[in-house]
Amino acid sequence: MLQIRPIDVEKVLKERKRFSISVERAVSKIISDVEKRGDNAVKYWTKKFDDVDIEEFQISRQEIDSSVKKIPGTDRQLIKQAIKRITDYHKRQRINQFVIKEKEIRISFRTKPVTRAGLYIPGGTAPLVSTVLMTGLPAKIAGVKEIIACSPPSYNGSIHPYIIAALHFIGIDKIFRVGGAQAIAAMASGTQTIPKVDVIAGPGNIYVNAAKKMLAGTIGIDLLAGPSELAVLIDDSANSDFIIADLQSQEEHNQSMIFLVSEDSAIARKISNNVKGGYWIKIDSMDSAVGIINRIAPEHLQIVCKNAHAIAEKLIAGAIFIGNYTPCTIGDYIAGPSHTLPTGGSAVFDSGLNVFDFMRSYAIIEANSQFFKKHGIIAERIAEIENLPHHKMAIEIRRKHLKKIR
Repeated sequence: MLQIRPIDVEKVLKERKRFSISVERAVSKIISDVEKRGDNAVKYWTKKFDDVDIEEFQISRQEIDSSVKKIPGTDRQLIKQAIKRITDYHKRQRINQFVIKEKEIRISFRTKPVTRAGLYIPGGTAPLVSTVLMTGLPAKIAGVKEIIACSPPSYNGSIHPYIIAALHFIGIDKIFRVGGAQAIAAMASGTQTIPKVDVIAGPGNIYVNAAKKMLAGTIGIDLLAGPSELAVLIDDSANSDFIIADLQSQEEHNQSMIFLVSEDSAIARKISNNVKGGYWIKIDSMDSAVGIINRIAPEHLQIVCKNAHAIAEKLIAGAIFIGNYTPCTIGDYIAGPSHTLPTGGSAVFDSGLNVFDFMRSYAIIEANSQFFKKHGIIAERIAEIENLPHHKMAIEIRRKHLKKIR
Protein backbone atom coordinates (compact mmCIF):
# COMPACT_ATOMS: atom_id res chain seq x y z
CA MET A 1 0.00 0.00 0.00
CA LEU A 2 1.24 3.51 -0.80
CA GLN A 3 2.33 5.46 2.25
CA ILE A 4 0.22 8.59 2.80
CA ARG A 5 2.61 10.93 4.56
CA PRO A 6 4.92 13.88 3.92
CA ILE A 7 8.39 12.90 2.78
CA ASP A 8 11.74 14.67 2.72
CA VAL A 9 12.31 14.49 -1.03
CA GLU A 10 15.86 15.84 -0.89
CA LYS A 11 16.86 13.24 1.69
CA VAL A 12 15.30 10.39 -0.31
CA LEU A 13 17.03 11.41 -3.53
CA LYS A 14 20.37 12.07 -1.83
CA GLU A 15 20.37 8.57 -0.39
CA ARG A 16 19.61 7.09 -3.81
CA LYS A 17 22.45 8.94 -5.55
CA ARG A 18 25.10 8.34 -2.93
CA PHE A 19 27.60 5.55 -3.43
CA SER A 20 28.67 3.89 -0.20
CA ILE A 21 32.33 4.07 0.78
CA SER A 22 32.58 0.29 0.52
CA VAL A 23 31.26 0.33 -3.06
CA GLU A 24 33.66 3.07 -4.10
CA ARG A 25 36.61 1.27 -2.53
CA ALA A 26 35.72 -2.00 -4.24
CA VAL A 27 35.26 -0.34 -7.62
CA SER A 28 38.48 1.64 -7.28
CA LYS A 29 40.35 -1.60 -6.66
CA ILE A 30 38.77 -3.22 -9.73
CA ILE A 31 39.60 -0.25 -11.97
CA SER A 32 43.20 -0.17 -10.80
CA ASP A 33 43.60 -3.91 -11.31
CA VAL A 34 42.16 -3.84 -14.83
CA GLU A 35 44.41 -0.93 -15.76
CA LYS A 36 47.46 -2.90 -14.55
CA ARG A 37 46.69 -6.48 -15.59
CA GLY A 38 44.20 -6.13 -18.43
CA ASP A 39 42.51 -9.37 -19.50
CA ASN A 40 43.83 -11.32 -16.53
CA ALA A 41 42.18 -8.89 -14.13
CA VAL A 42 38.91 -9.02 -16.06
CA LYS A 43 38.97 -12.83 -15.89
CA TYR A 44 39.68 -12.73 -12.14
CA TRP A 45 36.79 -10.36 -11.33
CA THR A 46 34.42 -12.19 -13.66
CA LYS A 47 35.13 -15.44 -11.82
CA LYS A 48 34.74 -13.70 -8.45
CA PHE A 49 31.44 -11.95 -9.17
CA ASP A 50 29.81 -14.09 -11.87
CA ASP A 51 31.38 -17.45 -11.00
CA VAL A 52 32.25 -17.95 -14.67
CA ASP A 53 35.63 -18.93 -16.10
CA ILE A 54 36.10 -16.95 -19.30
CA GLU A 55 38.67 -18.05 -21.85
CA GLU A 56 37.43 -16.03 -24.83
CA PHE A 57 35.75 -12.73 -24.03
CA GLN A 58 34.46 -11.99 -27.52
CA ILE A 59 31.31 -13.65 -28.81
CA SER A 60 32.21 -15.65 -31.90
CA ARG A 61 30.57 -15.30 -35.29
CA GLN A 62 29.25 -18.84 -34.81
CA GLU A 63 27.51 -17.89 -31.56
CA ILE A 64 26.07 -14.75 -33.16
CA ASP A 65 24.63 -16.80 -36.03
CA SER A 66 23.32 -19.40 -33.60
CA SER A 67 21.66 -16.73 -31.45
CA VAL A 68 19.94 -15.14 -34.44
CA LYS A 69 18.55 -18.53 -35.50
CA LYS A 70 17.00 -19.00 -32.04
CA ILE A 71 14.82 -15.90 -32.43
CA PRO A 72 11.34 -16.72 -33.80
CA GLY A 73 10.46 -14.93 -37.02
CA THR A 74 7.58 -13.03 -35.41
CA ASP A 75 9.90 -11.69 -32.71
CA ARG A 76 12.44 -10.63 -35.31
CA GLN A 77 9.79 -8.62 -37.13
CA LEU A 78 8.55 -6.96 -33.94
CA ILE A 79 12.09 -6.04 -32.88
CA LYS A 80 12.77 -4.60 -36.32
CA GLN A 81 9.61 -2.50 -36.10
CA ALA A 82 10.84 -1.10 -32.78
CA ILE A 83 14.22 -0.41 -34.42
CA LYS A 84 12.49 1.62 -37.16
CA ARG A 85 10.54 3.77 -34.67
CA ILE A 86 13.59 4.48 -32.51
CA THR A 87 15.72 5.19 -35.57
CA ASP A 88 13.19 7.61 -37.06
CA TYR A 89 13.07 9.59 -33.81
CA HIS A 90 16.82 9.85 -33.31
CA LYS A 91 17.52 10.81 -36.92
CA ARG A 92 15.66 14.04 -36.24
CA GLN A 93 18.05 14.92 -33.40
CA ARG A 94 21.14 15.37 -35.52
CA ILE A 95 22.44 18.94 -35.47
CA ASN A 96 22.86 20.63 -38.82
CA GLN A 97 26.25 22.20 -39.43
CA PHE A 98 26.20 25.91 -40.18
CA VAL A 99 28.55 28.61 -41.41
CA ILE A 100 28.63 32.29 -40.45
CA LYS A 101 30.07 34.34 -43.31
CA GLU A 102 31.14 37.95 -42.84
CA LYS A 103 33.56 40.09 -44.83
CA GLU A 104 36.18 39.86 -42.08
CA ILE A 105 35.64 36.34 -40.67
CA ARG A 106 34.23 32.93 -41.47
CA ILE A 107 33.09 30.58 -38.69
CA SER A 108 32.01 27.00 -39.34
CA PHE A 109 30.19 24.98 -36.71
CA ARG A 110 30.91 21.28 -37.12
CA THR A 111 29.76 18.08 -35.45
CA LYS A 112 31.48 14.74 -35.69
CA PRO A 113 30.87 11.40 -33.99
CA VAL A 114 33.39 9.93 -31.60
CA THR A 115 35.59 7.24 -33.11
CA ARG A 116 34.61 4.35 -30.85
CA ALA A 117 31.74 3.87 -28.39
CA GLY A 118 31.10 1.17 -25.80
CA LEU A 119 27.66 0.00 -24.75
CA TYR A 120 26.90 -1.62 -21.42
CA ILE A 121 23.89 -3.95 -21.53
CA PRO A 122 22.87 -5.29 -18.10
CA GLY A 123 22.30 -9.05 -17.89
CA GLY A 124 20.58 -10.13 -14.72
CA THR A 125 17.65 -12.47 -15.21
CA ALA A 126 16.02 -10.71 -18.18
CA PRO A 127 17.28 -10.24 -21.75
CA LEU A 128 17.07 -6.46 -22.05
CA VAL A 129 16.51 -6.17 -25.79
CA SER A 130 15.10 -2.67 -25.30
CA THR A 131 18.34 -1.45 -23.73
CA VAL A 132 20.27 -2.71 -26.75
CA LEU A 133 18.06 -0.64 -29.05
CA MET A 134 17.86 2.43 -26.84
CA THR A 135 21.65 2.71 -26.46
CA GLY A 136 22.94 1.23 -29.70
CA LEU A 137 20.70 3.07 -32.17
CA PRO A 138 21.58 6.61 -30.98
CA ALA A 139 25.26 5.66 -31.38
CA LYS A 140 24.68 4.25 -34.87
CA ILE A 141 22.66 7.28 -35.96
CA ALA A 142 25.31 9.63 -34.59
CA GLY A 143 27.68 7.98 -37.07
CA VAL A 144 30.06 6.21 -34.69
CA LYS A 145 32.24 3.98 -36.87
CA GLU A 146 33.07 1.34 -34.26
CA ILE A 147 30.68 0.27 -31.52
CA ILE A 148 31.37 -2.51 -29.05
CA ALA A 149 29.10 -3.97 -26.40
CA CYS A 150 29.70 -5.65 -23.04
CA SER A 151 27.14 -7.70 -21.14
CA PRO A 152 27.52 -10.05 -18.15
CA PRO A 153 27.90 -13.81 -18.76
CA SER A 154 24.68 -14.48 -16.86
CA TYR A 155 23.08 -16.86 -19.38
CA ASN A 156 24.76 -20.28 -19.13
CA GLY A 157 28.15 -18.58 -18.89
CA SER A 158 27.51 -16.35 -21.88
CA ILE A 159 25.07 -13.65 -23.06
CA HIS A 160 21.39 -14.25 -23.70
CA PRO A 161 20.67 -15.03 -27.38
CA TYR A 162 18.09 -12.21 -27.59
CA ILE A 163 20.70 -9.64 -26.55
CA ILE A 164 23.25 -10.99 -29.03
CA ALA A 165 20.65 -11.10 -31.82
CA ALA A 166 19.36 -7.58 -31.08
CA LEU A 167 22.92 -6.23 -31.23
CA HIS A 168 23.43 -8.02 -34.55
CA PHE A 169 20.15 -6.62 -35.94
CA ILE A 170 21.46 -3.05 -35.46
CA GLY A 171 24.89 -3.85 -36.86
CA ILE A 172 26.94 -4.43 -33.70
CA ASP A 173 28.89 -7.68 -33.80
CA LYS A 174 31.85 -6.87 -31.53
CA ILE A 175 30.30 -8.25 -28.34
CA PHE A 176 32.08 -9.23 -25.11
CA ARG A 177 30.79 -11.48 -22.33
CA VAL A 178 31.95 -9.21 -19.51
CA GLY A 179 29.87 -7.33 -16.96
CA GLY A 180 30.10 -5.19 -13.84
CA ALA A 181 32.70 -2.57 -12.97
CA GLN A 182 35.35 -4.68 -14.70
CA ALA A 183 33.58 -4.20 -18.05
CA ILE A 184 33.48 -0.42 -17.58
CA ALA A 185 37.15 -0.38 -16.56
CA ALA A 186 38.12 -2.54 -19.55
CA MET A 187 36.33 -0.27 -22.05
CA ALA A 188 37.78 2.84 -20.39
CA SER A 189 41.42 1.75 -20.38
CA GLY A 190 41.50 -0.99 -23.00
CA THR A 191 42.90 -4.49 -22.47
CA GLN A 192 44.64 -7.02 -24.68
CA THR A 193 41.21 -8.07 -26.01
CA ILE A 194 38.73 -5.29 -25.28
CA PRO A 195 39.47 -2.01 -27.08
CA LYS A 196 39.50 1.36 -25.36
CA VAL A 197 36.49 3.50 -26.23
CA ASP A 198 35.81 7.23 -26.23
CA VAL A 199 32.30 7.08 -24.73
CA ILE A 200 30.50 4.52 -22.57
CA ALA A 201 26.70 4.42 -22.50
CA GLY A 202 24.13 2.22 -20.85
CA PRO A 203 22.53 1.64 -17.44
CA GLY A 204 23.80 -0.68 -14.73
CA ASN A 205 23.86 -1.52 -11.04
CA ILE A 206 25.50 0.55 -8.32
CA TYR A 207 28.97 -0.88 -9.13
CA VAL A 208 28.64 -0.08 -12.83
CA ASN A 209 27.47 3.45 -12.09
CA ALA A 210 30.25 3.98 -9.55
CA ALA A 211 32.81 2.90 -12.16
CA LYS A 212 31.31 5.27 -14.74
CA LYS A 213 31.37 8.12 -12.24
CA MET A 214 35.01 7.49 -11.30
CA LEU A 215 36.15 7.18 -14.90
CA ALA A 216 34.21 10.17 -16.26
CA GLY A 217 36.82 12.52 -17.65
CA THR A 218 39.05 9.64 -18.68
CA ILE A 219 36.26 8.69 -21.07
CA GLY A 220 32.90 10.26 -21.84
CA ILE A 221 29.79 8.82 -20.21
CA ASP A 222 26.13 9.25 -20.96
CA LEU A 223 24.64 9.67 -17.47
CA LEU A 224 24.38 7.87 -14.14
CA ALA A 225 21.07 6.07 -14.48
CA GLY A 226 20.14 4.58 -11.13
CA PRO A 227 17.06 2.68 -9.90
CA SER A 228 13.87 3.42 -11.84
CA GLU A 229 11.46 6.17 -10.79
CA LEU A 230 7.86 6.95 -11.67
CA ALA A 231 5.73 9.86 -10.53
CA VAL A 232 2.07 9.93 -11.60
CA LEU A 233 0.03 13.13 -11.36
CA ILE A 234 -3.69 12.43 -11.62
CA ASP A 235 -7.14 13.87 -11.15
CA ASP A 236 -10.59 12.27 -11.49
CA SER A 237 -10.11 11.90 -15.26
CA ALA A 238 -7.57 9.12 -14.73
CA ASN A 239 -8.49 5.48 -15.27
CA SER A 240 -7.60 3.98 -11.90
CA ASP A 241 -7.09 0.47 -13.31
CA PHE A 242 -4.56 1.83 -15.82
CA ILE A 243 -2.67 3.70 -13.10
CA ILE A 244 -2.58 0.64 -10.84
CA ALA A 245 -1.06 -1.38 -13.70
CA ASP A 246 1.50 1.37 -14.37
CA LEU A 247 2.61 1.57 -10.75
CA GLN A 248 2.76 -2.21 -10.47
CA SER A 249 4.94 -2.33 -13.60
CA GLN A 250 7.49 -0.12 -11.87
CA GLU A 251 7.50 -2.45 -8.86
CA GLU A 252 9.12 -5.05 -11.13
CA HIS A 253 12.33 -2.99 -11.01
CA ASN A 254 14.57 -3.50 -7.99
CA GLN A 255 14.64 -0.51 -5.60
CA SER A 256 12.22 1.45 -7.79
CA MET A 257 10.74 4.66 -6.42
CA ILE A 258 7.02 5.33 -6.93
CA PHE A 259 5.07 8.53 -6.29
CA LEU A 260 1.34 9.07 -6.74
CA VAL A 261 0.45 12.77 -6.64
CA SER A 262 -3.23 13.58 -6.35
CA GLU A 263 -5.79 15.77 -4.61
CA ASP A 264 -8.60 13.30 -5.33
CA SER A 265 -8.74 11.08 -2.24
CA ALA A 266 -11.24 8.57 -3.61
CA ILE A 267 -9.28 7.55 -6.71
CA ALA A 268 -5.93 7.76 -4.92
CA ARG A 269 -7.14 5.49 -2.12
CA LYS A 270 -8.38 2.90 -4.60
CA ILE A 271 -5.02 2.93 -6.36
CA SER A 272 -3.13 2.86 -3.06
CA ASN A 273 -4.91 -0.30 -1.93
CA ASN A 274 -3.60 -2.15 -4.98
CA VAL A 275 0.04 -1.09 -4.95
CA LYS A 276 2.57 -2.60 -2.57
CA GLY A 277 4.93 0.30 -1.97
CA GLY A 278 5.75 3.92 -2.65
CA TYR A 279 4.25 7.23 -1.65
CA TRP A 280 0.92 8.98 -2.12
CA ILE A 281 1.56 12.70 -1.93
CA LYS A 282 -1.77 14.41 -1.26
CA ILE A 283 -1.95 17.91 -2.71
CA ASP A 284 -4.36 20.79 -2.16
CA SER A 285 -4.35 21.90 -5.79
CA MET A 286 -2.66 21.25 -9.11
CA ASP A 287 -0.58 24.38 -8.60
CA SER A 288 0.96 22.87 -5.46
CA ALA A 289 1.91 19.76 -7.45
CA VAL A 290 4.37 21.72 -9.57
CA GLY A 291 6.76 22.50 -6.73
CA ILE A 292 6.58 18.97 -5.33
CA ILE A 293 7.21 17.20 -8.63
CA ASN A 294 10.02 19.56 -9.58
CA ARG A 295 11.75 18.78 -6.29
CA ILE A 296 11.56 15.09 -7.19
CA ALA A 297 12.44 15.67 -10.89
CA PRO A 298 11.52 12.03 -11.58
CA GLU A 299 12.89 9.80 -14.31
CA HIS A 300 9.36 9.14 -15.65
CA LEU A 301 6.39 11.44 -15.12
CA GLN A 302 2.88 10.49 -16.16
CA ILE A 303 0.27 13.25 -16.22
CA VAL A 304 -3.32 12.07 -16.42
CA CYS A 305 -5.40 15.10 -15.66
CA LYS A 306 -7.24 18.01 -17.25
CA ASN A 307 -5.02 20.67 -18.85
CA ALA A 308 -2.17 18.14 -18.88
CA HIS A 309 -0.26 19.89 -21.67
CA ALA A 310 -0.25 23.24 -19.87
CA ILE A 311 0.84 21.57 -16.62
CA ALA A 312 3.59 19.61 -18.40
CA GLU A 313 5.25 22.86 -19.52
CA LYS A 314 5.88 23.72 -15.86
CA LEU A 315 7.32 20.37 -14.80
CA ILE A 316 10.78 18.78 -14.77
CA ALA A 317 11.32 15.08 -15.52
CA GLY A 318 13.50 12.79 -17.59
CA ALA A 319 10.51 12.10 -19.85
CA ILE A 320 6.86 13.15 -19.62
CA PHE A 321 3.94 10.95 -20.66
CA ILE A 322 0.49 12.50 -21.10
CA GLY A 323 -2.92 10.85 -20.98
CA ASN A 324 -4.55 7.56 -20.06
CA TYR A 325 -3.07 5.80 -23.09
CA THR A 326 0.56 6.91 -22.63
CA PRO A 327 2.10 4.75 -19.90
CA CYS A 328 5.83 5.13 -19.41
CA THR A 329 6.19 1.52 -20.54
CA ILE A 330 5.69 2.58 -24.17
CA GLY A 331 8.70 4.82 -23.62
CA ASP A 332 10.61 1.77 -22.42
CA TYR A 333 10.08 0.00 -25.72
CA ILE A 334 8.60 1.68 -28.76
CA ALA A 335 7.77 5.40 -28.48
CA GLY A 336 11.15 6.45 -29.90
CA PRO A 337 13.20 8.44 -27.35
CA SER A 338 15.82 6.47 -25.42
CA HIS A 339 14.63 4.99 -22.15
CA THR A 340 18.00 5.67 -20.52
CA LEU A 341 16.97 8.70 -18.47
CA PRO A 342 18.29 10.81 -15.58
CA THR A 343 17.37 9.57 -12.10
CA GLY A 344 17.83 10.67 -8.51
CA GLY A 345 16.69 14.23 -9.21
CA SER A 346 19.35 14.78 -11.89
CA ALA A 347 16.71 15.64 -14.48
CA VAL A 348 17.05 19.24 -13.25
CA PHE A 349 20.38 19.43 -15.11
CA ASP A 350 20.78 16.25 -17.17
CA SER A 351 19.06 14.75 -20.21
CA GLY A 352 18.16 11.32 -21.48
CA LEU A 353 20.57 9.44 -23.73
CA ASN A 354 20.58 10.83 -27.27
CA VAL A 355 22.76 11.13 -30.37
CA PHE A 356 24.66 14.08 -28.86
CA ASP A 357 26.19 11.75 -26.25
CA PHE A 358 28.13 10.15 -29.11
CA MET A 359 29.13 13.36 -30.86
CA ARG A 360 31.50 16.24 -30.35
CA SER A 361 31.14 19.73 -31.74
CA TYR A 362 33.80 22.25 -32.65
CA ALA A 363 34.33 25.42 -34.64
CA ILE A 364 36.67 26.30 -37.51
CA ILE A 365 37.51 30.02 -37.46
CA GLU A 366 39.24 31.98 -40.21
CA ALA A 367 39.71 35.75 -39.82
CA ASN A 368 41.39 38.21 -42.20
CA SER A 369 43.22 41.48 -41.66
CA GLN A 370 40.03 43.51 -41.79
CA PHE A 371 38.76 41.67 -38.71
CA PHE A 372 41.77 42.91 -36.73
CA LYS A 373 41.29 46.46 -37.92
CA LYS A 374 37.65 46.41 -36.90
CA HIS A 375 37.57 44.26 -33.76
CA GLY A 376 41.14 43.75 -32.51
CA ILE A 377 40.96 46.61 -30.02
CA ILE A 378 38.12 44.78 -28.20
CA ALA A 379 40.23 41.69 -27.60
CA GLU A 380 43.23 43.80 -26.58
CA ARG A 381 41.29 45.66 -23.94
CA ILE A 382 39.68 42.54 -22.48
CA ALA A 383 43.13 40.90 -22.26
CA GLU A 384 44.40 44.04 -20.52
CA ILE A 385 41.53 43.94 -18.01
CA GLU A 386 42.36 40.30 -17.29
CA ASN A 387 46.03 41.23 -16.74
CA LEU A 388 47.25 38.90 -19.48
CA PRO A 389 49.86 41.01 -21.34
CA HIS A 390 50.95 38.30 -23.76
CA HIS A 391 47.36 37.67 -24.79
CA LYS A 392 47.13 41.40 -25.52
CA MET A 393 50.41 41.29 -27.45
CA ALA A 394 49.19 38.45 -29.69
CA ILE A 395 46.46 40.81 -30.92
CA GLU A 396 48.42 44.05 -30.78
CA ILE A 397 51.35 42.80 -32.86
CA ARG A 398 49.02 42.11 -35.75
CA ARG A 399 47.31 45.46 -35.53
CA LYS A 400 50.67 47.26 -35.51
CA HIS A 401 51.82 45.22 -38.49
CA LEU A 402 48.73 46.29 -40.41
CA LYS A 403 49.44 49.95 -39.69
CA LYS A 404 52.95 49.58 -41.14
CA ILE A 405 51.76 48.11 -44.43
CA ARG A 406 49.03 50.65 -45.15
